[in-house]
Amino acid sequence: MTTHVLQFVELSVQDRKAGEALGRLGKGDQVEVRVRRKAGADQIVRLPLKAAALLETALSHLLQGERVAVVAENQELSPNDAADILGISRPLVVHRMDSGDLPFRYVGKHRRTKLRDVLTLKAKMDARRTALETPAADAEEQHERAGSAKKSEKSIGRSSKRAAAPRDVDQLVLGTTNAPYRRAITSPDLVARLRSRDWQNWIAHVVTFFTEVRPELILQFAQLQGIPIKDLSAAYRSMKSATGETNPALERALERLA
Repeated sequence: MTTHVLQFVELSVQDRKAGEALGRLGKGDQVEVRVRRKAGADQIVRLPLKAAALLETALSHLLQGERVAVVAENQELSPNDAADILGISRPLVVHRMDSGDLPFRYVGKHRRTKLRDVLTLKAKMDARRTALETPAADAEEQHERAGSAKKSEKSIGRSSKRAAAPRDVDQLVLGTTNAPYRRAITSPDLVARLRSRDWQNWIAHVVTFFTEVRPELILQFAQLQGIPIKDLSAAYRSMKSATGETNPALERALERLA
């Protein structure tokens, strides 16, 4: 039975329509909460500015239809709750725990990790993703320019130098795939896992390959490594079934090529 420590609050459509945004608080503003009790006098509570700002933020998200949870920094979360915050599956959270990327402790037989450690890991993941997106985008743009030049220019030699070489594609793919982890998978190991669909201890790397690497690079990598589209699609479906992780953009690309 799954237990969630993190409790989310969500407003109904009716409540969102009836609600009203608090509005941005300015310096010197004061916020008071009036509690109308069934029995006895009303209670008025004056909120400190920081508490009021938190209320403003939470209310804004709720009125936009988002779920909100307020937890203390030292609050311990289950792997499922950590997965919700990190945007990855529970098996990947457990892998991060086992690899030492996410500190945790056992409470009985159940794993628990602190919110501050989850947020620290999320910040690292976001920073790595941002750092890797720019080189990948630059390489793709350069490859597209080289392809256009190859069609229009008489000098094929110059164009071929600008096209993405197998080594460049490998470096971009492995750079993204290995970035979140201490242990690095090699190109031959990744190819072997994709062809056999036997993940062994590389499931987290395979998930990162399919979900974090740009679809164009995934297809280039498969082509350069001699992996047929049907085998790549089968590997993706196997990963999706095992972990629940998806990449809609890659799915569309694979469907077009099927």
